Amino acid sequence: MARPAEPEGTPADSVRAWERLKSALSTTTVALESSRPGARDSGTGFFVGPGLVLTCAHVALPGGLRPSAVRGSWRRGAESVPLVFSVDDMDVRPFDGGRGPDLALLRVSEGDLGDQPCAALSRGPARPPDGQRLHAHGHPAHDYAGGDAFGLRVVGGSWHRNGAELLKVGGSELWRGASGSPVIDRGSGCVIGVVRAKQRGTDPTADHEARLVPAPVVWDTFPALARQQRLGWEPLERWLGLLSDEQLQEGNWRTPGPRLKGYLTVLHEATARHSYVDVLHTVLSGRSGGARRPLPAGDIRVPVRARPGHGAEGGGPQRSGDPEPAGAPCRPVDSAALLAGAHVVGEAGTGKSTLLRTVARDWAREWLDGTVGDYVPVYAAAPVMARGIGNDPWDPLGWLARAVSRDLSAAAGRCAGTVRIGTPVLPLPDVFKNPPFPARKWLLLVDGVDEVGSPEQRRQIQNALVAFANSPHFTVVLTSRDPLRFHGIEEAGLQSLRLCRLSGEARAELAAKCLAAFGPGARGGGRAPERFLGELERFGLAELAMRPMFCVVLCAVYADSGASGLEGGRFRLFERLTDILLDGAAEGTNPLPASRGELRSVLAAHAAELREPTFGLRPTLDELIGAMPSQRLARPGDDPWVPSVRAYLHSTGLLSPDAPDDQPFSHELLVDYFAACAWARGTPADARAVRQVAEDCMKRETESYALFRAARLLTAAPGAIAGELGSWSGRRRNQAAVMIAKLAAEAAPVPPELLAATAAALRRWSRRAGTPDGPPPRHSPALPTSPGWPVWAAAVLPVVESAAGGGGERRRC
Repeated sequence: MARPAEPEGTPADSVRAWERLKSALSTTTVALESSRPGARDSGTGFFVGPGLVLTCAHVALPGGLRPSAVRGSWRRGAESVPLVFSVDDMDVRPFDGGRGPDLALLRVSEGDLGDQPCAALSRGPARPPDGQRLHAHGHPAHDYAGGDAFGLRVVGGSWHRNGAELLKVGGSELWRGASGSPVIDRGSGCVIGVVRAKQRGTDPTADHEARLVPAPVVWDTFPALARQQRLGWEPLERWLGLLSDEQLQEGNWRTPGPRLKGYLTVLHEATARHSYVDVLHTVLSGRSGGARRPLPAGDIRVPVRARPGHGAEGGGPQRSGDPEPAGAPCRPVDSAALLAGAHVVGEAGTGKSTLLRTVARDWAREWLDGTVGDYVPVYAAAPVMARGIGNDPWDPLGWLARAVSRDLSAAAGRCAGTVRIGTPVLPLPDVFKNPPFPARKWLLLVDGVDEVGSPEQRRQIQNALVAFANSPHFTVVLTSRDPLRFHGIEEAGLQSLRLCRLSGEARAELAAKCLAAFGPGARGGGRAPERFLGELERFGLAELAMRPMFCVVLCAVYADSGASGLEGGRFRLFERLTDILLDGAAEGTNPLPASRGELRSVLAAHAAELREPTFGLRPTLDELIGAMPSQRLARPGDDPWVPSVRAYLHSTGLLSPDAPDDQPFSHELLVDYFAACAWARGTPADARAVRQVAEDCMKRETESYALFRAARLLTAAPGAIAGELGSWSGRRRNQAAVMIAKLAAEAAPVPPELLAATAAALRRWSRRAGTPDGPPPRHSPALPTSPGWPVWAAAVLPVVESAAGGGGERRRC
């Protein structure tokens, strides 16, 4: 089977690269002379391993018999280095009338091998296409025995009647001494054959034709040579460093070329940053007198655990669409657990994005460190993929390439000093049409599938994921907050995983790392982690901190809280967190461009458009910044208003500079919080609002946003909530009880009268629970009429009673 033609590129670059390869080849060859009494022969060999030279067997066997000596001369720069070789019978495979390959491996026994080079043998199984031009370098037995280059072209395959497989070439007359010369092609940039013999003069039309021993025959003859031509050996790496990505793929060398290496470098940079965690570290350590430096990704690594299945409880291996098993334990999840493909489900803040970004970073690091992997990582946010759809026809590869490019564009600028100048590192759609290397796959990590706002775009993205999952070039890992079911994904056989909360031990470990990073001045000094965990228990936040995002937020608030503690529930915690970030970014040389209230208004308006979009064109972040009242106070000569405010908001960590305008926040919980702020300003705090929020608190997909709004209703509409709790309608009464119970479980400041009414409603509801036949559910059912609500009410009742009594531990419901 013929290989495709050589890759196209910039003509000048291609010519220069080819000339460098030809020059490198000339440094690898050795002029050989073998002798025994009454016989002498000469030829060429070339370095293929440490002190190892490949040549033809007939060069090493003068007259067909074992030599008494084999000597050589290697041209190292301007000097000629004499070499003496040992010959092992096991390493000599004669032609034997067409039954053998005519190859020999010689080992240097004497001579200075300093700065020894090496030529890479092509590992590709196919031969170059007919007519393709080749280049060879040898040491003919004439005036130019010091080294002579010659060009060849492929004529086609050639098979001896006794079995030997050869490659016929033409285009240059070969002289005695050319046997054993290495031949390279532009397609792979590697040695694709070894000159064996010129065509006998029986055909007057033959154009100086000759035959080569193909590289696949070399590998078949000497399989142990793979241990010598190994990645990481510096002389071989020098050769491979001259090759393009296309050449490495053509030669089946599974190591990143300049473009793939640049992409992996940028991906590693983009996924090594913690967004809000990084900025929190910088702000809080700066406040405590520490160094304001970026936080290395390895300093805070979130331990992620999961159980099989998408239910709250599960057990045993499971695929999407299978019945949910029971009783499966939570186990640590790493990249190896995802390589068969997976659909990972988890609540907001449980570490879904962290998991995918960690997997992408780890695989990128392995490739960059020289470890040959089976997968090349590709990270993309589903909402960013959806943004690329527009009016395009079906184009999943284009959507993916645009999403990856948008995500990496900012990181590419930060990596400008470590990526070869002029190297295109952002992928084009055609890159994904083929695997990164033969027998290797793209590991596609798609985050937040259920966060795509438009139903039509969500359907398109889901169809694209099915196509990717069924492609032999991809392994797909996707995340969502809910166990999506869409046509084709079950048949794709993705493993189902639900992320678990942190274990107590993992929470303590994460808290210790966060508190150490957020500033040595945190209350409690060396005992800060222990005292922090005690605070969690005291305010009933221990269960909430089992989600990594909340654990980090609570650590930040604790490190900055002084004597004020952690009370207040999720809304108050995020209010304090955002105050820390908005004020902290203004320290030093980065002055606050507007009042904190104005900045909050911009963030709230932008978040509200994401959670509750209005009809018409959605205002962009820049348009919202441009409409700020403080813009009118800007003086001539000041920095441009919109870019300076946007840069300030990015510096807070609340917005991610790598994300598009329609998905700018660094975490979904920040969207929920700021959208709730906007909702509170624009929505009357009446019974209608209470009913809507209470109903949303019962739906898993809207629960997080609803709880932030519910926290505002506690102070704005306690009477309306009390009215719902005392309603004649059992549905309305129970919905309000669910809302208050969930707020109480997060240590929100619920008035005692509302706790008492909630406890009464839950007692009536729980009477229908009967005798539970298993542990209490960790999640509430989806609707008030669904089975399981009385059981849930019975399980959460002690939490509310404890809060009403002012003591005991508040457990998460």
